[in-house]
Amino acid sequence: MRSKVPNRELAALVAEAGWTSGELAKAVNALGNTQGLALRYDRTSVAHWLTGARPKAPVPQLVAAAFTQRLGRLVSPLATGLTRTPDPMQPAVAGGADAMHQLIELCRNDVDPTRRVLLAGSIYTITEIPLFDPMHPRALLSEPSFTAHGRVTTADVETLAEIMGAFATFGRRFGGRNARTALAGYIAEDAGRLLGRPAPDHIRRDLLTCTGQLTHLLADMTSDTGQEGLAQHYYNLALNLAGQASNHRQSAITLRALSTQAFLLGHYRHARDLVDAAVDTAGSTPDRAVRAYLLTQRALVRAREHPRLASADLSAAEKCYDESISALGPFAGYPRAALEYQRGETLSALGNHTAAHSAWEASLAHRPTTERRPLALTHARIAQSLLRQGHLDAACSHWSTFLDHYPYLHSARAHRALHRLGHHLAPYRRHPHAAALLRRAQELNRPMETT
Repeated sequence: MRSKVPNRELAALVAEAGWTSGELAKAVNALGNTQGLALRYDRTSVAHWLTGARPKAPVPQLVAAAFTQRLGRLVSPLATGLTRTPDPMQPAVAGGADAMHQLIELCRNDVDPTRRVLLAGSIYTITEIPLFDPMHPRALLSEPSFTAHGRVTTADVETLAEIMGAFATFGRRFGGRNARTALAGYIAEDAGRLLGRPAPDHIRRDLLTCTGQLTHLLADMTSDTGQEGLAQHYYNLALNLAGQASNHRQSAITLRALSTQAFLLGHYRHARDLVDAAVDTAGSTPDRAVRAYLLTQRALVRAREHPRLASADLSAAEKCYDESISALGPFAGYPRAALEYQRGETLSALGNHTAAHSAWEASLAHRPTTERRPLALTHARIAQSLLRQGHLDAACSHWSTFLDHYPYLHSARAHRALHRLGHHLAPYRRHPHAAALLRRAQELNRPMETT
């Protein structure tokens, strides 16, 4: 048997990071936890890696992400020396017609129950950010590379857009798991069929944009099932399609979504880079909804290190916000309820909890009663903030409303909020209202499926 070769690449990274073996193991465990993986690595595990042992996926991807966070530069799984095989689920960012084939094949695999299990295990990774130059649009692939009959019409694209609106509404009402695979199947079959047909350039651009928006929505729903690696892949494919259509507005929107995902996973530097790229991609767009949408995310990201810049972004977002287009469909408008929620998050990060509470209350006031998922998450967020400030009864009132909505939801974020409720209220289990909520939460707790 050939003896193992010491992993010099990993040793060099550990030295550069200034970590002990135990600290690297702790960082890997923490990253795994954000993606639903219960890992128990320790310094002994890292010692084995340093002597040449190669752990199975997704460990090399998590190790690479840990070093990327620590060192502030991109570290690939290959650079860790823990694998010699490129990640087959590495998000697609290169561009070209292959993105369409990747999307159709990925969606077909996602619909298949057996193959879906493999996709669900994909891991979120930090990758290079593609940059789009508004002055040099991409060449449009006007003819498909595979045979089909008929030509795409404006009616075909409008049908895709209407069905997209229905899926978006369903997700807001019931969470990401409901109808997620139905959307994947729709993209694979109906959108895929249209992508394989010839079309005039202007219709093909609209088709690519609309398919990218459907893919973006599928990424949102996938993220809400807790499958962050697969969601990232869909986001990047959506970004690719928007780039092929030379639609910088949609590219900026998807980059912003990627920033939100990175931020929620704790990759704050990457979230900053992504939202900066989104702002740059949008350029001096006259679209006030998009401008406000981007600035509120940049404000949240900046709040951690640059409070004055964050406040300036919030003010700028408010000034450019246009109430008249706020209620338009997905990707067309920025609802006031969403803007107020994001404003609350930023104000909370800035330490202004009273103003944050007011913003979240405004978000509730503007939110339609049918949108159970965002309503539930907002009530949970207010409850958590109120309890931190010592307002137990008020917090319990909001958590009670959260639990009223929860039975209708199949959402990883809502499921995590339910767990936070139990964690935060446990010290108050002798309080009658808190005790009743804990009993309700225990009855409602159910495993979160990812299909």
